[in-house]
Amino acid sequence: MTISTRFLLGAAVPVAVAFAAHPAAALTITPYFDSTITGASAIEMAKVEGAINAAITKIDGLYSNTGTIGIVFSQANTTAYLGQSEAALTGLTYSNYTSDLAAVSRTETTNTTLSTAVAHLSSGNDANGAKGIALTTADAKLALGLSSTSGNFNASGAFSSSGGTGYTYYGVISLTDSSSLSLNYGATAVSGAYSMIDAAEHEIDEILGGGGQGTTLNTGNSGGYDGVLDLYRYSAPGTPSYSTTASSSYFSVNGGITDIVGFNQTAGNGDYSDFSTHTNVQSASSSPGIVATYNASSPEFAMMESIGYNGIVNTPEPASAAVFIAGLLGLGTVRRRNAGKIQ
Repeated sequence: MTISTRFLLGAAVPVAVAFAAHPAAALTITPYFDSTITGASAIEMAKVEGAINAAITKIDGLYSNTGTIGIVFSQANTTAYLGQSEAALTGLTYSNYTSDLAAVSRTETTNTTLSTAVAHLSSGNDANGAKGIALTTADAKLALGLSSTSGNFNASGAFSSSGGTGYTYYGVISLTDSSSLSLNYGATAVSGAYSMIDAAEHEIDEILGGGGQGTTLNTGNSGGYDGVLDLYRYSAPGTPSYSTTASSSYFSVNGGITDIVGFNQTAGNGDYSDFSTHTNVQSASSSPGIVATYNASSPEFAMMESIGYNGIVNTPEPASAAVFIAGLLGLGTVRRRNAGKIQ
């Protein structure tokens, strides 16, 4: 089930307090809460905004990439998903993408996950550079530092392939508010309840370029493009995998030697490139009664570092003044949705 990309919106809700403690050189996500959130009772609004701000604060605090992106947040009365997101994709040649990623790695000298990943690109999918690489516009801006990228959504959730005036948001996230589900908006696990902080973190990662947005398998685009995580998708050491039918595909940054986490391979059970586990933020399907751990030891952290996000547990390098220039391919900017499934 999908939802419309157009929403009835209320006024933006200030969230300056949520970012007050962040260092100057850090990732900043700015939320816009639509009327499905701001139009609820004060208690309900506070719960939902609190969970979203907790998710934002967690992710902002994990990565030191300098930049700001806006995301529109809404709610929907559905049991089809806990969270669903929509993001814009752009395309680079394989050569330009991997060159930009290597340049980022030279700047992020303490990001050993990225340096290992770059060193083993020749073992992964598309090593001959025959296909382009599809990535979200937020990924291009924040992880690669490409100045040519901008938002493609306005405050109504409407999409424009060219962006432009008023299109300042990089994605749209819808969270369920179904009364048929037991939902937990706090940081402590509640028996039988699904964590909405986890759901928000899952979808934010997607807009930033990880999870289901990291593969083109979800759209059946096996011809022209690979996703950023497809470069690290293996079925065995030295054996890259680009298949929805393989019995096993896993995330590895050292040529398939180390299996960091399995990718979901079950059709209809969430996105490919989400995780096959049920206990992580980026799991393809969620289980009740937990609030997943997301820190420097989580597979999500390695996933984001491998696509150019610099972990804040590492000593941040001074911001580089260089802007990496890449030739954009004919992919243009397209959208895709993904939904976090309920286990």
